[in-house]
Amino acid sequence: MTTARPFDQRPCLQILFGLAMFAVYLASQFSSVWVLQHVLSDAAFAALIQGYGFAVILAPSLLLMLAGFWAWRRWFSSEPRLLGRFTGGDVARGIGLVLLVQGLAAAISVWLDMAPEAFMASLYDGRSLLQNVIMAACVLVWAPIIEELAFRHFLMARVDHQTRGWRVALLIVFSALCFAGLHMIQYHHLLTFVALFGWGLVLGYYRWRTKGLLLPMLLHALVSGIGLVGALF
Repeated sequence: MTTARPFDQRPCLQILFGLAMFAVYLASQFSSVWVLQHVLSDAAFAALIQGYGFAVILAPSLLLMLAGFWAWRRWFSSEPRLLGRFTGGDVARGIGLVLLVQGLAAAISVWLDMAPEAFMASLYDGRSLLQNVIMAACVLVWAPIIEELAFRHFLMARVDHQTRGWRVALLIVFSALCFAGLHMIQYHHLLTFVALFGWGLVLGYYRWRTKGLLLPMLLHALVSGIGLVGALF
């Protein structure tokens, strides 16, 4: 016997809550920086961001997204589940698609003789070993949790209840566009946008296919890991 949730039969409220939580995610990405900028001296703020910028920006978002997911499960729906339902074949195909997007982007970049993104070229600069380890942990663990909840759950709040393929496709494409577009704050090449959009489609598809968040999070971590390794060279 399952306990009825107070808003489990109100799609409009589910969608509004999802959009509100996505707005909370966006606000949290900027508000922590804004607050610290006004509390600390310029030198202290610059040193903090240089050394622990990822942790400073992501920590509030992580807490808020987890709290929002708890509220969703309590008030709205038991879907999506964290683990979902996927097979070894889903994992293999997901990894293959992520690597395909990366391989195509890398080949086009070499063909066009493109300079690396400035953000990635300076990713490790000025950080100690400990700071780089913390940054890597944030990028590989925190960011996939936060962004999959924000982009593939709250922004696609009703995807598990869609019965028509075009509606699912529309949600996946919309989420991928937002995912790529918002990341372009720190990137500049059109090719990067296209690659991020491609990865967003893969992550959105496996979010819908598995009815869960774990596989998209793991594939997201793979994308992030590729970026971390690539920034070393």
